[in-house]
Amino acid sequence: MHPNLKLPAMTAIALLMAACQSVPPPLAFEHSTRVNVRRIALMPLGVPERAEVTIMNPIGSGFGVVGTLIETRRASSANAEMATVLSKAHYDFAAGMTNAIALAMHKAGFTIVRIEGQRPQNEREKFVSHSPQHAQADAYLDVYARYVGFQALQSSVDYRPRVEIVARLVSTHGGATLFQNRIVYGSATTEDADAILVRADENVSFRDRPALQANPSTTARALQTAIDSVAWELATQFR
Repeated sequence: MHPNLKLPAMTAIALLMAACQSVPPPLAFEHSTRVNVRRIALMPLGVPERAEVTIMNPIGSGFGVVGTLIETRRASSANAEMATVLSKAHYDFAAGMTNAIALAMHKAGFTIVRIEGQRPQNEREKFVSHSPQHAQADAYLDVYARYVGFQALQSSVDYRPRVEIVARLVSTHGGATLFQNRIVYGSATTEDADAILVRADENVSFRDRPALQANPSTTARALQTAIDSVAWELATQFR
């Protein structure tokens, strides 16, 4: 392999493996247990390092390994551009998601206690392995995001916000899982059939990457709106 192609190839493989990671099976919340769950500890969220800008079915994918490498480089550049855009807007999507979930759960009638500290790096894309020792909570809410950013169905189609989270609610009394599911905003794939889907705003779209960069505040606001929608959908599962 040519040395200049080694890193993109490894990146492409890593992205493929990440896309194929299985997610826990869904488990609906039994509303009869609602009376026993009033105070919830919110774990530090698992979020990507950067918001993503991807194309589901890029033109380059039809041209073998070379096309895949080109698309990998394109995605890397697009993600870097998005990081710059959100920085210009002074927008931190990780904080935005944490605040949105806490607020939505509060509006749903729960008392929320935020667990301080950082989520372990190796558990950023999965549920935490150790439950918190928080005597003041009836359950803890564990959330990680599989995708945060913008996505186009094809190379010639507009970019739209896409947010995907996986959440579970676990009792602190015995450790039973009370709820578990994926929630997706901006779904355009059949693999999301088992997830809870949130209808996206059809009026929010960006023609291309320059459009995403044109007004950082507008781009950040579009992403936060998607996050708010996912957070509220999560909270409604327990009402």
